[in-house]
Order: sequence, then structure tokens, then C-alpha cells
Amino acid sequence: MSNWRDQILKEFTPKVSRLTLVGDRDGLLLEEGILEGIRERGFELIPFEDHVAFRYAYESSFRSRWDRGEETDLVVVLRSQASDLGSLPYDLLQAGRKLSFNLGDIFPNLSYPVLTALDRGDLDPLYEAQRRHAPGHLGDNATKEFVLRHVFEIAPELIKQPSDLLRVLLRRHYHGQRIPTILDERFIQILRQNNSFSEWPLETIVPDREVFFAFLQERWPVFLDEIIVPLVQIEKRDA
Repeated sequence: MSNWRDQILKEFTPKVSRLTLVGDRDGLLLEEGILEGIRERGFELIPFEDHVAFRYAYESSFRSRWDRGEETDLVVVLRSQASDLGSLPYDLLQAGRKLSFNLGDIFPNLSYPVLTALDRGDLDPLYEAQRRHAPGHLGDNATKEFVLRHVFEIAPELIKQPSDLLRVLLRRHYHGQRIPTILDERFIQILRQNNSFSEWPLETIVPDREVFFAFLQERWPVFLDEIIVPLVQIEKRDA
């Protein structure tokens, strides 16, 4: 089954150009699977961060080898918010093949600001959800809800009563699940539309594991027998 890495790796065919320049504003080439895949294809990568350090590495390790007739495939990676390859030295621009990658290319229908908040490990389930459900163009809030549902298995629209929320939070905190702040904020915003949670300190118990369990002990002892114990048993069984 294809994954999001394939869209990048397909561009790295050995012997097409000995020098490839890549604008990588989101640091995708640093992801372990991408980095390994590129190196397996015989490419060597060097970042363009410091002009002096780069020029030394480039001239001593690659230009000298090319002058001796050796064949090597080099990838120069420029990581900046603009990923403007035009800021690279003129001799590289004249000699190199130019590529550019970002999260927006891989997830064209999802909100880019939301995508940048995700860990790279979240991209695999998100890519599969995009492939399976083929959403149309989604704005910020719709993207957040799509990610909550398909990456973190949280469907805010299905949380109607305290037991629903307690189960979601118990599963999250029991497993140490980490969710980006912008997704938590959207989740809380949706919950606030339900009067059942009007007196709940959602801003703290949603993201903070210790505060959540302290909240249960202090304010909801009646739930320990009626809701929490059964939920803990379910979570331990499913772990």
C-alpha cells in the first residue's frame, strides 16, 4: 500500500542528475523513512544552513570527486519558511535539478496551518484517512475535526453526556496520547456547546493527565463505581 513518503521518494531516481536542490520548508526529508529511502537509492544529503560550512563540505567532498570523474548523487536541502531555492549560490542553481516539498502538496485538501502542528508519526493514519474518505477542501475547523476523528479516534459530535467524555479522556490519558494544542482547543470549543459540560474545567482536564485524574478524585467520587471503574477495566482489557 502506498504512503505519503512515496510522493517524495519517487522523485529520487539515481543518475538523473548528480546534483539535486530541494526546498523543504516542513523538514519532510528529515523524517526517518524518507531519509532512509533516499540514502538507499544512493543519494547523499547535506543541508544548506551555514554558507561557509556548506561550501567547504561541497567543494571538498563532492566537487573534487566529480572533477576526478567519480559518480555521486548529491541532494542539497534548504529548509526555510519560504524554501526559496533562489537564495542558494548561483553555481548550484545553474548545475542542479530543483525540487520542492511541503505538507500542502501531500494533503492538498486539508488546512496547512493544522498540518504543520502534527507530529510526523501522525501523517501515516492521516494519509490513509485522506485516501479512504477523499474529503473535499476543508477549512481550519473541518480539518481539525477530520484529524481528531481519523488520527486520534475522537469524534466530538458523538460526545453527548459525561460518560462519553470521561471515556474519551480516560483512554487518552491512560495511554499517554499526545494531541496538538490547536486540536485540543477545537475539541474544547465543541464541548462548550453542550450544557452538560458547562461547569467542567475542560481547558485543564483535556490536555493535562494529572489534572484530569485529580478532577475525578475530587469532584466526581460518585462516578468511581458507576462509570470510572468499568471504563478502566475496558481500557485495560483493550490495551
